[in-house]
Amino acid sequence: MNEFRFIHCSDLHIDSPFKGVMQSDTALGIQLREATSSAWLNIVTLALDERVDAVLISGDIFDGADRSLRAQFKFREGLSRLSSAGIPSFIVHGNHDPLDSWSRSLSFPEGVRVFSGERVESFPVIKDGRALAQIYGISFPRRDVTENLALRFKVTPRDGFSIGLLHTNVGSNTDHDSYAPCTLDDLKMSGMDYWALGHIHKRELLSTANPAVVYCGNSQARHFKEAEPKGCCLVTLREKIPPEIKFIATDAVRFFTLNADLTGIPSLEKMMQTVREGFQSFADDVGNRSAVCRVFLSGRTALRADWQQEGALTDLESELSESFGTRDLWVELVDQTRSLHDLDALREGQDFFADLMSLYDETLTASPDTLANEVASLFSQWKGKTSLDPLTPEDIRELLEEARDMTLDRLLLSDEAS
Repeated sequence: MNEFRFIHCSDLHIDSPFKGVMQSDTALGIQLREATSSAWLNIVTLALDERVDAVLISGDIFDGADRSLRAQFKFREGLSRLSSAGIPSFIVHGNHDPLDSWSRSLSFPEGVRVFSGERVESFPVIKDGRALAQIYGISFPRRDVTENLALRFKVTPRDGFSIGLLHTNVGSNTDHDSYAPCTLDDLKMSGMDYWALGHIHKRELLSTANPAVVYCGNSQARHFKEAEPKGCCLVTLREKIPPEIKFIATDAVRFFTLNADLTGIPSLEKMMQTVREGFQSFADDVGNRSAVCRVFLSGRTALRADWQQEGALTDLESELSESFGTRDLWVELVDQTRSLHDLDALREGQDFFADLMSLYDETLTASPDTLANEVASLFSQWKGKTSLDPLTPEDIRELLEEARDMTLDRLLLSDEAS
């Protein structure tokens, strides 16, 4: 029975910057800087261990036109290891590394095929003198490709399986820019056995067979919106049966989030225990790799007062970071808790706090149009307003409640201290 085994990977984004992830921590910064390169080399090691017939890379090897020589060396190192083992590599370029920005300083080793941006090309995978597969692909000649490139693909009858390699947005995924947009039906018309897609960072199986249409996702998460295992697909094609598609995690640093409801938690010690127990639920999934965790603290709790002083949350983060055994763990605490103020009692008073509660209550019960107009007035002269997502009435009320609780925290804690 004819068989073709290969690795499908994409969106390596080697040497990509990690934004909004505790960049002040030097040790974490070093880990993150190495993570995308390490994930790529983990893919290479997997290919060698599995003795696959080929490695297919579906675009965005680098993060942008300003790719460093360091990033190029890391990429070439992996390709050289594959070449030395007789494993060919097939590469298309995407919107982050289009051909017109490609000023490659290093030559690629033997066995590496880079598809042009002028037309769909095909290259065979030869093993023991026999064609196992034909790999079809086209690179982005420039960043902004809005043409439906999938319509250019058409299988020419030849020996072996037919694989399409393409960087594209199928079905207008709104989480990503609509580069080379196409539909699932466009891909199915081509006659391919398997579509190895790139661009969408969340892995997704759009079709299981006839043809299989697969997004393998990116190989290394770069922020908390990608807090899930990242890696590549190990694929086996056989005649007359559905493809075997196995996801393999190859990320070097795992991102995950944890929600910790502190309602009813009586002490900081119990709070820390609750968060540590939450970490353990992720321990098997994270394995031996490093991890970055964002912990959302929620619920109404008197413990808020314990971390209101400057630097207190940072101290708690440092203490929690030592809770993951021998693995490196970085913790970021996001305080979404509310205080345990007796709002009704404050309303019934005859003092400043009663007047304050009255003002907040009046605003919170205003009509949606009134709230929207008030917010529009506040931000009318601020140049950064275009960067904000529109606020719904529910968003505004939630922000008002948070502002009320923060105001009460500051005033009541100050009053108690005096």
